[in-house]
Amino acid sequence: MTEQELYEYAASLLAKKNYASGDMHRQLSRQTDNVEDIERVLHRLIDNHALNDAQLLTDLLDKQIKKLHGPTRIKQEIRQKGFPAALIEQEINNSEIDWYLLAKEARVKKFGEALPSDPKEKNKQIRHLQYKGFAMDMIFEALG
Repeated sequence: MTEQELYEYAASLLAKKNYASGDMHRQLSRQTDNVEDIERVLHRLIDNHALNDAQLLTDLLDKQIKKLHGPTRIKQEIRQKGFPAALIEQEINNSEIDWYLLAKEARVKKFGEALPSDPKEKNKQIRHLQYKGFAMDMIFEALG
């Protein structure tokens, strides 16, 4: 596959959905073994603003927050999309999200306003908030 064909393939993929540069690199690697061509295509896509990791990361972060996911789960989900860990960490640290409030919102949405009265119910809520990606200090604050 020539570099131009590879570029056109990448553009057709981007017409269907947004890709992180890491994901796009994996997609292009399936088409050719020529790493130099892949790198040139990626740089060309970035220069043409077809690939924008920062904007896509912001959009994904907003989407995860709307799902009431905590920072641990968000990092895991976004890392699977092929973003560099440092960029993810920076975006989460720069966001002005009150994770404690978000944990409380997630608890209230699932279980209602009433605090758990017995240990079994409390453990159920803790497990749910852990699954959502909240740290234990955030969880205990939401239950307190």
